Amino acid sequence: MTADFKVTAARIEANPLGRLMYGQRELFHSNLIGWFFDQLPEAADATFRPLAAPGSDTGRWVERERGHMDLVFHWTDRAPLVIENKVFSLPHRDQLDEYASIAAKWPHRPALVLLSVSAPDFDPGEWRYLSYAEFAERILEALPADSSYEVETMRRYGALVSDLHQLVSAVDVQSDDERVWLPDSLLSAISSSQMRAALHKARAQRVARVLNAILPGLEQPAAGGMSNATPLVESFEYVYTRGMHLHLGWQLQGDQFRRAAVYHDQSISGRSQESRRLREDVSREHPEFYSFPAPLPQTLGGRKEFNHFAPSFVYKYVKTPSLTIAELRVAAASVHAEIEQFRAEGAAADRPAEATRKAP
Repeated sequence: MTADFKVTAARIEANPLGRLMYGQRELFHSNLIGWFFDQLPEAADATFRPLAAPGSDTGRWVERERGHMDLVFHWTDRAPLVIENKVFSLPHRDQLDEYASIAAKWPHRPALVLLSVSAPDFDPGEWRYLSYAEFAERILEALPADSSYEVETMRRYGALVSDLHQLVSAVDVQSDDERVWLPDSLLSAISSSQMRAALHKARAQRVARVLNAILPGLEQPAAGGMSNATPLVESFEYVYTRGMHLHLGWQLQGDQFRRAAVYHDQSISGRSQESRRLREDVSREHPEFYSFPAPLPQTLGGRKEFNHFAPSFVYKYVKTPSLTIAELRVAAASVHAEIEQFRAEGAAADRPAEATRKAP
């Protein structure tokens, strides 16, 4: 994978549109696709009209960000076509369902296309999945043979789209033996720190997707993202146990694997030294919240007994610089089983409205 990744990255680096894309990413693609629709109507129609449904509309034009939907194409003799564009991020069922519900109320009901590097891992319903690889083929096949500025721009864009599909697909989890995070030696082929961060985040989201597939019973799905320029994946679940409302779980950020508790108790929440001391007193009484599963190292990192993210997050951590997908799967399953046991042992209690944990 390393050699192919670096070759693909080099092509993107050499493509002027690749450099322009670095700072904007999905916005760049939506804007350029809209420009394509306006400037090369015949080629754009050959690319997109086959995806549209029979119907009618009031003219030929393109809309950007209508109801947060990336692109909407209109023709006089076809129903509108909605394009929802996902380059690095994964498709989400809730978002697609929301957009489909909104579009269903339009005067001219549109066809719905999900343009994404990664296929959805759920039934997309009314949405048709269009991969970036197929999109590149459609563009290049539709372009005329001349070498005008507009055609050459889209020819380079078609090449960029194809390369992007290969590059982003390379961050998919393909084996349990892989390390969780992409090595710096791989990403060093990309000059843009923003692009490297986007690929780190994409990897985190795909690791979370693997965990959700093997742990469908999670009270809240595992989530991946970036924080402080470092990739992060985590799984927290609400539980009422030991007379407390809290979220328990784990968080892997960089090479730190953290066992953590998020306390939903206003009496110990806050940023003061006193509230910090109170959270530590509670945490000290419940070492079971901070145990590390057997596949992980058992020697704690850092010099403090407890670490904090104010106002309510308390954690301990171990260093896991070479953690593999297989090891993370085992650790995640073990922590989930512990939380399920806490839940089984605890009494029933109404969940407070504030007892939530926002994903990264």
